[in-house]
Amino acid sequence: MSAQDNQLVGALDTALAKLQTEHPLPAAMGHCLLVHGFLSAEECAALIDAAEARGFVGAGSDYPPSYRNNDRQVLDDAALARRLFERLRSYAPERLVDADGAGWRLHALNERLRLCRYRPGQRFNIHQDGVHHRGADERTRLTFMIYLTDGDAFDGGDTVFHAQGPQGGIDDAPPVIARVRPRAGLLIVFDHALWHAGEAVTRGVKHILRSDLLYRRETPAPIAESASFAPGHDGYVWSLARLHDGRIVSSGRDAAIRVWSSEGELQARLLGHRQSVLGVCELDGDRLASVSRDRCLRWWDLRSGECVREVVAHDAAVLSLLRLDDGLLASGGADARIALWTPHGEAVGELCGHRGWVWSLCKLDAHRLISASEDGELRLWDAHSRSYLNMWSGTAPLRSVDARVDPASADSPASRRIAIGDIDGRIRVFELHGDRFVALRDWRAHDAAVRRVRWLDDGRLVSCGEDGRVRLWSLERDAAAAERRHANFATDAIELADGRLLSCGYDGELRFDAMG
Repeated sequence: MSAQDNQLVGALDTALAKLQTEHPLPAAMGHCLLVHGFLSAEECAALIDAAEARGFVGAGSDYPPSYRNNDRQVLDDAALARRLFERLRSYAPERLVDADGAGWRLHALNERLRLCRYRPGQRFNIHQDGVHHRGADERTRLTFMIYLTDGDAFDGGDTVFHAQGPQGGIDDAPPVIARVRPRAGLLIVFDHALWHAGEAVTRGVKHILRSDLLYRRETPAPIAESASFAPGHDGYVWSLARLHDGRIVSSGRDAAIRVWSSEGELQARLLGHRQSVLGVCELDGDRLASVSRDRCLRWWDLRSGECVREVVAHDAAVLSLLRLDDGLLASGGADARIALWTPHGEAVGELCGHRGWVWSLCKLDAHRLISASEDGELRLWDAHSRSYLNMWSGTAPLRSVDARVDPASADSPASRRIAIGDIDGRIRVFELHGDRFVALRDWRAHDAAVRRVRWLDDGRLVSCGEDGRVRLWSLERDAAAAERRHANFATDAIELADGRLLSCGYDGELRFDAMG
């Protein structure tokens, strides 16, 4: 950061105390404040020029195109953040109070600034902003966003707010309850939990600068009584895995891997990844492998809790991981590749053919695996010959795949059933005849994207959705047999050794209460 960049936002002007403000949403929905003229036109232009000089990159390596497709850059600048915070201070709520009475005091503006550029056709679909944790007693609570380009310079690109989350596919957002037209220098500060979207720009270019407001808890968080699978992660929990001895592994946004006893007692925290941990799998010799948005694949010794090897596995976020029967590992990435690895971390090949993020992988037998991708394709591969065997193609991006293999018996031949979930909330079940996918069932399972499908030991199917629901299905029935509700997206569910279902989600919790 140059000295010139550090002066892009000047010292506080006393005239700022008279800036016009407005609240576009009812207070009951959450904090949302507009501050007109927070930056001058000259300051906005200088920030845009500096950002363009540094250069933007597409968001595709870190965010799926069905979610957002704009250009962005990340700028760590403590000096600029301090200047913006000084100017903001009199407009931000000094104190926030949770439903349980816990108070939080305004502390700072996150120095990690994100500058975004939207060109024609680029948008950011309905979402909530993620919480950044800096320990149990400090976290971001409010989004800070400045429009740098005036709305007269482009068409489209409004920020819209919704009363609830997604209720279907990407074209089925709930009704808009408030609309903000960008104006150069306009600041908007709003609760992370508010559902919102950036509509597609249709002409011209839109620039914004965004960050988050950090708050500190007034009194340290109380030490809760010992409870199973608690405390949860700081931020969302992305994946769960059950080890052969009944232990449970969870991972998520806080870049931590937690190892739990079968009864839910925390036994270890594996630290080393630098971003969200998105997948884990068990290896021989009391070892674990993990993949992350930091693009890395790590190997862990569970006895010592140490990372014993790390490799940069993909050119973008690593989304999925599995182990084949011969010990070979396969990782799927946002770079559309499936990479193959020896048990000790040597790259031995890759499977290419997808045109989008490889969200999910599952093992079919000793050497065959199946992948589900953002490109809407379900692909069958032979890992030994590094060959593509067959494909099924749908119209919606896929998020999850799982396979169930039932061996032959005296009464029936062997069967291989494949379940997939897509962003329109649908689940499809296929039977594999040789290398051919034969459709068996197709139904609307969730009111938003399906995040995970998993077969249970008894042949039932569990699904997790962005509607916050965990649902249990019997293929003989059209309705869910049971349901559990998370406070936000439900992301994964596994069966415990005693038959209970453990699930997780964006609320950071691991839950095993009775299914309704």
